Amino acid sequence: MAHSIAVLSAVPRLSYHLRIQLPNLTIFDVLPDKFNTLSKLKSADIVVTDCDLFLPYIDKLPSLKWVQITWAGVDSLVSNMRDKKISYTITRFSDKVFGLAMSEYVIAHIFNFERDQKQQYQNQKASQWIDKGKISNHRLICNLSVGIIGLGNIGKSIAQKLKLFGATVWGVTRTPLKENLDYINEHRTVEYLPEMLTQCDYVINVLPSTQNTFGLLNGNMLQNCKNRSSVLINIGRGTIIAEADLLNALEQQWISGAILDVFEEEPLPKQSKLWLLPQVTISPHIAGVTRAQDVAKLFALNYKKYIKNEKLLNKVDLEKGY
Repeated sequence: MAHSIAVLSAVPRLSYHLRIQLPNLTIFDVLPDKFNTLSKLKSADIVVTDCDLFLPYIDKLPSLKWVQITWAGVDSLVSNMRDKKISYTITRFSDKVFGLAMSEYVIAHIFNFERDQKQQYQNQKASQWIDKGKISNHRLICNLSVGIIGLGNIGKSIAQKLKLFGATVWGVTRTPLKENLDYINEHRTVEYLPEMLTQCDYVINVLPSTQNTFGLLNGNMLQNCKNRSSVLINIGRGTIIAEADLLNALEQQWISGAILDVFEEEPLPKQSKLWLLPQVTISPHIAGVTRAQDVAKLFALNYKKYIKNEKLLNKVDLEKGY
């Protein structure tokens, strides 16, 4: 059976890359407008789309069989489906390239924080040759204990790369591990999160936003980081900790810094105090950017499984929220 595939996405040149991967299929773009979008989507049995663009149509496409989301996080989609009846399969985008990109982000920021790269930039602007403080007296990654909250594909990729640099790697998951991971030195389930926080110089959140992860670091949880003066790196979702609680942890010096790519509210409001804190690094949700060629390759692989009635990669569990 020939399938018709609609592409409703802001990812540049996505349909072009899909056609390269699957030249014999009918693949067409659908523009997000209020007049023709719905009728065009109804003519497709498979849709490749972004979460935000697909939201208005989640329960309006009775013939739809499969939706491939271009994002890794699908919390906004799942939250809008709780009271809806759907009959199609949903898969999300997550692959090795995504894990590599986010591993690069983590390692680069640990390097920059440990060597006080911000100060080095300021020294250069002032034409000053200064080697004091962390600029010359810094830790190597092999001297660090790093905790990763969430060991999905991305968390595992980060753990592997940190292990190559000699870090002591802790991992926290919701349930016990079903496999032996030789790049994880210590594993704990989430009820033992405080123990991990007491032992790690860096704490990296890679968790999606679900009912089980919402506010996991809220309240005084980060007080467990005080003795290590840990640094929080958040590349999962901003809902893991309320901004007020994060600011309190920084002001109380429970953590010595924060490297933040995700926030409770995005874009981060200009009035947020986080912008003004020198020990905070802010990036605009770009730790892992969706690239058209990567989505197309994953979709092509999944499509081959789809036509053979095999289990699809990254199938979304609406009950778990990811």
